[in-house]
Amino acid sequence: MHLFQINKKLILLKIHYFLSLAGLTPLLGFLSTILRQRGYSSVIVGLIFTFLPLPGLLIRPIVGGITDKYKCRKFVFILIMIIMSLLSIVLIFIPGTASKTQMDDDYVITLPMFWLFFMTVTLFHTGIIAKTLMEDTICMDFLGDEKHKYGQQRAWGSIGRGFIAIISGVSVDWFSKGQDYKNYTPIYVISLICNLLNIYVATKIEVVENIERQVIASNVKKLFSKISVLAYFLWVVLFGVLCPFIWYYVYMYMEEIADIYHPETKPYIKTIQGVALSIQCFGGEFPFFFLSSYVIKHIGHMNSFSLMFVGFAVRFFLYSIITNPVWVLPVEMLNGVTYALAYSAAASYAAQIAPPGAEGTLQALLGTALMGFGVPMGSFLGGFMFDRFGFIVSFKILSGAVLAICVIQITVNQLINRFSKNENVNEEDESYTGNTTSDSNGIL
Repeated sequence: MHLFQINKKLILLKIHYFLSLAGLTPLLGFLSTILRQRGYSSVIVGLIFTFLPLPGLLIRPIVGGITDKYKCRKFVFILIMIIMSLLSIVLIFIPGTASKTQMDDDYVITLPMFWLFFMTVTLFHTGIIAKTLMEDTICMDFLGDEKHKYGQQRAWGSIGRGFIAIISGVSVDWFSKGQDYKNYTPIYVISLICNLLNIYVATKIEVVENIERQVIASNVKKLFSKISVLAYFLWVVLFGVLCPFIWYYVYMYMEEIADIYHPETKPYIKTIQGVALSIQCFGGEFPFFFLSSYVIKHIGHMNSFSLMFVGFAVRFFLYSIITNPVWVLPVEMLNGVTYALAYSAAASYAAQIAPPGAEGTLQALLGTALMGFGVPMGSFLGGFMFDRFGFIVSFKILSGAVLAICVIQITVNQLINRFSKNENVNEEDESYTGNTTSDSNGIL
């Protein structure tokens, strides 16, 4: 029974995570297929996803630094969600253009509608980045010394994401009956409703900030003199490189194999995609977010990253041998290892090493490494690979490459652990020698 007890102080935070992920899932989940329906090539889609996270390079440190200094997390938190709600309204009224053939890349970038849609989605995505920073920082403050339990809070976001994914997929298919193209208006409306409800919930969350704590810049800089911290940020960047292949391109891959091998699945392909995302959440993310504190506590943060790399290698290989979009569904169970466990390990480690008062700053640096560097690189790489080699060959290449990265990561971690142990032994010997000398001098 202990596993199912809910801390009353965290109930509102759990509801927030539920609505937060539910609000962004409809748009981000189907964005790649929305772009393809507009006639954009894999290269254009890849470039869009490359540029989407880049404003986060500025937003994260600015928001993290300001809220740490002026202790205004709740105000900024609510303001971000209000802006995102307004952007959802704008998306509802942007015409949903469609093209039967793929347009020339040079022509696409001359279209005003392309830039209007791109700028609106970019601002919405920037809001997601800032909101994620605030919610994770607030969550870590609530957890105090039990930061390894972050995944148990974030798991409720997976429930919201999985629940809304099915509704979104079914709604798009239902509203598109008898039409040549999919009608994506329902997903914008669903996103707006979830964001509005989330604003109300956020106003009820009591954010406690210690006014007396001050961020000492030298303490933050000192962290980056440690090789273990530098290695951690490298693994986070590589984690970010791999995520877009799942987030942005799997739906495109499902539609491609449906066109080639199983055209009979086209009328309900959005429902299949929604179910796939729900399995990612309920079958993968939720149990691993919930169990992440136990796993991280027993195997450590770095070994959790090793499991993540193994999971990605297996997942990419399975994608490369599938010819029916329905068979993607059981593969999505691996999302627990490839995302939930890895993200929990990344967030809790950043909170663990953060100097007092710099919690928001460290979460901002984590987000910058993941979404500001890793995800754009992965998005660009994905657009290039899928356009050049196709989905099946690309996933085979990725599987082998990630397996090699996993071997390197395990080797590096072992060397760091050995180096750290030797360094600690040397420090103890120096301390012992120093004390002996001091005592001898005193006697003399």
